[in-house]
Amino acid sequence: MPQSIAIPPSMNLNSYLAGFSAQSPTAAESISRILRQAILDGALAGGTTLRQADLAKQLGVSRIPVREALLKLEGEGLVETQPRRGVIVTSLSADDFNEILEMRFALESLALELAAENFTKKDLDDALKLVTESQRKMPPAGNEDLQEEFESRWGSMNWAFHKRIYNVAERPRLLTTIENLHQLFARQLRTRLNTAQAHTARGAAKATPLHANRLEWEVVLEEHRQIAKACGCHDAHKAKEILRAHIFKHGGEVVKQLRAAQG
Repeated sequence: MPQSIAIPPSMNLNSYLAGFSAQSPTAAESISRILRQAILDGALAGGTTLRQADLAKQLGVSRIPVREALLKLEGEGLVETQPRRGVIVTSLSADDFNEILEMRFALESLALELAAENFTKKDLDDALKLVTESQRKMPPAGNEDLQEEFESRWGSMNWAFHKRIYNVAERPRLLTTIENLHQLFARQLRTRLNTAQAHTARGAAKATPLHANRLEWEVVLEEHRQIAKACGCHDAHKAKEILRAHIFKHGGEVVKQLRAAQG
């Protein structure tokens, strides 16, 4: 079991506080948003202890909205309560991540089946527009600083595409569960990218991990395009087959890396 790491008293959450008001009736929701983003960005690493008193002091609120926010994050799998340790940011093992992949495929397959039946031309146009937008925002070839681009693509833009597809299913609870799994997935990929960028900074050879990440993202975008087109043809079976490769091919590489890191 990893050693618990307490939040440093000097840790600055200011970069996550845009629009936050301690007096807002939705303070708990805002706090959960702030902490969620800090966890997904890696600012709050796995094993970090989140003490209600410390967070309340930093945010200028009582413990009540902090407690509510932590309960919400626990439901999303981002934190857990452990006896005598309190609330801890979760750390994902290879088995944990593999379970996330399995759950993603099961639930997203259901969402595709429901969505493909009623997919309209507008739905297809909107989904393909998101793919084009992702391509447009990719930096020029040869730019090795992919940190911001890759994180945002695996995060907001990646989810925007999947959400647009699954919204057609009209199953809000299903969509919320899938979104939670995507957040956990993106968090682990950000950790992977940080490792890759550190490798590049130490003077990697030509085929740097960042170069591989860019090639991988180009494949991801093509898979997105094919999933959307399959839904546009109301072909749920084809869409699910592409989804299977989409999830397990890219996610499987992360599982391998986690297993290697765990020895």
